[in-house]
Amino acid sequence: MKYNTHYKCTYNDDDVFLETDEINDAEKTFIRSCIYRQDLLNIFDIEDFNETLLNRNISKLYDSVKIQMETCIQKAAAIIVTDDAITGFMVLFSFDNLLYTHQCICEILETGSVIESTLSRLLTHLDN
Repeated sequence: MKYNTHYKCTYNDDDVFLETDEINDAEKTFIRSCIYRQDLLNIFDIEDFNETLLNRNISKLYDSVKIQMETCIQKAAAIIVTDDAITGFMVLFSFDNLLYTHQCICEILETGSVIESTLSRLLTHLDN
C-alpha cells in the first residue's frame, strides 16, 4: 500500500475557480467532485479508478492509523449509524472529510502521531 503524504488535496481550494469563470453551482460541484476523485487516487498512487484496489489500500491503511484515529473513526461510523470501525474509517475518505482526514494521516505516517489541533479540526468537522 502506498500513501502519498506529500500530496496536497486541491478539490476544496478557493482558487479552483476564478471570479471570471462563467459556470453555475452545479458545474462547480461537478468539477470539485472530479478533482476530489483525482485527489483520492493520487493520495493512494493509483492511476485509474479501481474500487477493489482502493478499498484494499484503505483497509491496509486502517491498520496503521486506527489507534491514533479511534475517536474520529467512531464518530464517522456513528454518522451512518454503525459501530463498524472499518466502515467508519471509509467514511473519513468521503468528499466532505478527505481534506481533514488526509492531514491527520500524513502526520501519523510521517511522525507516528497526530497533532491535537489537526485531530481536533477533523473531529469538529465531523460534528457539523
